[in-house]
Amino acid sequence: MILRIEAALCEPPSSISAFRDTTLYATVFRQLDVLLECEEGTRSSYWHWLKKNGAHDFVRDLIFPYEEIYTPKLGTRDANIRVDRLTAESLPFVTESIRSLTEGWYL
Repeated sequence: MILRIEAALCEPPSSISAFRDTTLYATVFRQLDVLLECEEGTRSSYWHWLKKNGAHDFVRDLIFPYEEIYTPKLGTRDANIRVDRLTAESLPFVTESIRSLTEGWYL
């Protein structure tokens, strides 16, 4: 299964550690492939940002918004799980939402 995450959630005002914890949880505990959804022309800058900050470990690929559109999405708008930013305060809501979204799937 796939979880798309809007690329804006990996940069400030989000916490890079909360982003990494989210991708770790989705990958290890829910067995999801995490795809970072970014606009055209921004993929390399997001990839460099993730690598520079040590948050690329659990991101399988970077995709465009029109790819994998019928999969669950974590984002700021038009998403199954909506948050303004990923922080220590929003992390319990995000992980619980991912768990409930994937509950019952045969992983």
